Amino acid sequence: MHRPIDSRLDESVFQSLLLSNGVQTNRTSEIQRDYAKLDESVFQKLLVGNEVQIQGEAVIQGIEDPGVRDIVQNILGQMLRLFDWLGRIEDNLHKLDTLLESLSLLEVVHLEARSLVEFIKTNAMRADGISEKLNEVLDGINYGITHDLKRIFERELVGKITEQPTPIVYGKILHAHGLLTNCFQQSSITLLQIFNPSLDGASLFNDYEQRLKQSLMLCRDLSSLMRLVRRAEGEADPDTLRKVVEQILEFRDGNMQYLMYKDWKGYENLAVAVITSIEGNFDAHSLLHRFLCYLELMYSHVKMRAVLKDLFPSSAATDDD
Repeated sequence: MHRPIDSRLDESVFQSLLLSNGVQTNRTSEIQRDYAKLDESVFQKLLVGNEVQIQGEAVIQGIEDPGVRDIVQNILGQMLRLFDWLGRIEDNLHKLDTLLESLSLLEVVHLEARSLVEFIKTNAMRADGISEKLNEVLDGINYGITHDLKRIFERELVGKITEQPTPIVYGKILHAHGLLTNCFQQSSITLLQIFNPSLDGASLFNDYEQRLKQSLMLCRDLSSLMRLVRRAEGEADPDTLRKVVEQILEFRDGNMQYLMYKDWKGYENLAVAVITSIEGNFDAHSLLHRFLCYLELMYSHVKMRAVLKDLFPSSAATDDD
């Protein structure tokens, strides 16, 4: 018999922890808070960039296969260039009269990120000496980057964006910057940890507080979704099933970005199956059960993150995110 996982911290506790760490549910407050936090020194940004390059080069030099070493070095080099463009956008966010320039810089990021995706797909993944594990990681990186590029440039920054009110344009640029920064950070960490599993992602980007907030939001959302799916298993009334569909889509379009890339496909595949079954008025009980098991697995993985070790001391801490 399936035994529900004990979430240990209910949604109200997660909300309290998130608020105590400065995470607002109000979008306006969130933008204001992020705008205020952008006032960091250029020196600090250079330190972070140098840390990625220094630790990345150390990892790369330890790769024995010269072909694989060149590929990883190429990918990391392109990542560093993308971080540089994002840094310029971040500098511009101090000044509202640079929105057009920031939109142009985002297009540069878009083109270079597409070039990186193409390189990984046509060169890196087909190269000699690439292990199955590395191939899977590269495939996950490509999937994650492509997913975020489509979300930003095919759904959000579309149409006559420059004709919209300044606060809306600013908010969209800020959101795109945040998504892409998280995307390339996660890609860099995931790639380097293949060759050095003990590498600490927080030391590369000095973003412990940010990763703590992201992990707390994941725990909160996964806990809430698990509770709703579990209820739908027991009482599959139309209203509950409709809420399941809504919450599945809300998570997919929101905080799913903070899961590891390797988990995105699993979530989306099961989510599509569940939604199709519900909207087609089929018996979704077995699919709901599978989806719940998957959510519980993801929840347990998130709890094992190093940034949550003090909240979940019984979970084995890990550094693979």
